[in-house]
Amino acid sequence: MNIAVLIKMVPDTESRLEIIDGKVKEDGFKYMVNPYDEFAVEQAVQFKETVGGKVTLVSLFSDNASIDTDLRKMMAIGADETIVLRQQEYSGNKPSSNARILSETVKELNADLIMCGVQGIDYYQAATGPMIAHFLGVPHVSGVTNLELSGDKLTASRQIEGGLQIIETPTPVLITCQKDMAKVRFPALKDIMMSKRKPFDNRDVGSESGEDVQTTECSLPPARGGGVILEGESPEEKVDKLIEKLKMEAKVL
Repeated sequence: MNIAVLIKMVPDTESRLEIIDGKVKEDGFKYMVNPYDEFAVEQAVQFKETVGGKVTLVSLFSDNASIDTDLRKMMAIGADETIVLRQQEYSGNKPSSNARILSETVKELNADLIMCGVQGIDYYQAATGPMIAHFLGVPHVSGVTNLELSGDKLTASRQIEGGLQIIETPTPVLITCQKDMAKVRFPALKDIMMSKRKPFDNRDVGSESGEDVQTTECSLPPARGGGVILEGESPEEKVDKLIEKLKMEAKVL
């Protein structure tokens, strides 16, 4: 089975977030693999170990070489090769143009299965995966929590309000993965060393022209106000005052 896994690099959760003039300042960000994409890599490697084939990682990012180490870690899990599309004006909040560029590379791979995380933890748009499926002309199943392979058919489970939806689909298909899909393994030292010998292809790509989803402004949430300390001689008296405030001021009772 030929599997392509799309990897988005997102700001490390420990990076300092600053917004200046309605735009996120990204100069000091450190980047890491989007956690949802890690589940996709693990599931893809499990399929390869079961039925054979190849797992190719595809990532679109700037010319920042600091991401190479984290991508190598994904290869240590069991992926066979990596293709990094280097774009000078890359931005993670352009799902349409990013999807067009990624789909062209995925099309070359002739993949039976395309996998990625349900969304990036930077902009939470959950749009790029389904858009890639559209550009490739293949079906997609989003937010999958369990995926089983039987012959050339896949059975996907996804959480819906009040229940569980089971979907059967032939390949090729694009799957976006939720956090409960698989437990990501820790690679052994020998696998980390072997990952340095695997193909790592850097390709320069231009910016995609045309309309895209536009982020008009970013802002931090408003600062939280101070709390109120209720005075009273006993716990019962404090509870009475709290109930009174909930009735008269908050009007929630």
